[in-house]
Amino acid sequence: MYLAIITLPLLSAISAGLLGRKLGVTGAQLITCGSVIITCLLALIAFYEVGLTISPVSIKLFSWIDSESLTIDWGFNFDALTVSMLIPVLIVSALVHVYSIGYMSEDPHQQRFFSYLSMFTFFMLILVTGDNYLVMFIGWEGIHLCLKWLNLDLNIIDQTSLMVLPITLSSANFTNKSKIKSDKRIGPHNIDIISLIVGSTLGDSHLEKRVKGIGTRVIFEQSNKNIEYLMWFHLYLSSRGYCRKEKPVLAKRIKEHGQIFYHYRINSYTFTSFNWIREMFYKENGDKIIPLEIKEYLTPFALAIWFMDDGSKLGKGAKIAMNGYELSELKSIIVILKEKYNLEALYHRGAINKGYTIYIPSKSMVTFSSLVKPYMLPSMLYKLGQY
Repeated sequence: MYLAIITLPLLSAISAGLLGRKLGVTGAQLITCGSVIITCLLALIAFYEVGLTISPVSIKLFSWIDSESLTIDWGFNFDALTVSMLIPVLIVSALVHVYSIGYMSEDPHQQRFFSYLSMFTFFMLILVTGDNYLVMFIGWEGIHLCLKWLNLDLNIIDQTSLMVLPITLSSANFTNKSKIKSDKRIGPHNIDIISLIVGSTLGDSHLEKRVKGIGTRVIFEQSNKNIEYLMWFHLYLSSRGYCRKEKPVLAKRIKEHGQIFYHYRINSYTFTSFNWIREMFYKENGDKIIPLEIKEYLTPFALAIWFMDDGSKLGKGAKIAMNGYELSELKSIIVILKEKYNLEALYHRGAINKGYTIYIPSKSMVTFSSLVKPYMLPSMLYKLGQY
């Protein structure tokens, strides 16, 4: 039973990691969450046997180092202090696993995330139960390794906060420093970040992948008239470690006919795990499209970002500018809005060289407002008119 406490999270991590494609998202979730919950129950039994009846258990698997006077065993010790530490570690870890099922529900790499999460739990158990400093060191280094895989900022780790580290994996947003290479920034990204990128890419953002680069970054630019929205956008990304914390500065660009355009620009860090979003939104020649998969990622938050970017009030309804998109793409997204949110929408042809707009009539504005209003900035609510 005591070895099962240690090995179950490891076995579930290996299963979800190596067999994730065959198991599927649900299978990986069931195996990892089930293993940690069973481990937690076993730890409660161990707490009774060891902590309450004062019957410590020592396990020696094999001799690790045996050289002259230096002998180190690969072993584990379950005493009153150890089992007392196991209870909060495993309870918190089990709660994080279960919570992550919903929290990461829209992430495309869930099997990998749950594998790393269970591996993190395994190394926590190694650290807690190791009967010598070398075994405990392996546990400590394993924790650091898992946090690197999960792209968490190691600066948040404190030796006095080991008991709450598991909750950090899901409740805290990972921090990526600018010096980290793009191939090391691999996610996973929660649904809010994906929604922000999808919504802004439908609008004004551009997903840039350089010719010799291996990752993608988000470029968001707004005129000085929308400074509050832009600063909110920057704060949302920077507070979650997706771009520099320094606020963007005002710049100017000379447009056609000598017109001066004042603007702010935000560049996110480059992530290889953004490549799939760019591949979804762009043709090989660089033209932006509305992808067929947009239905899956067009959340109310993404819809609100898109509307704040390119939306405006029009009579008793509202419109969203769709310059640059084909009519067939507009028709497909109108169908998606109807199927997913029961929104009645129409397309209107703009002026010459102005493309098309999506028009949301007054009969759908109550529904539309209920979807996007909770996510909109107060300064942007005028776009909804009386709704």
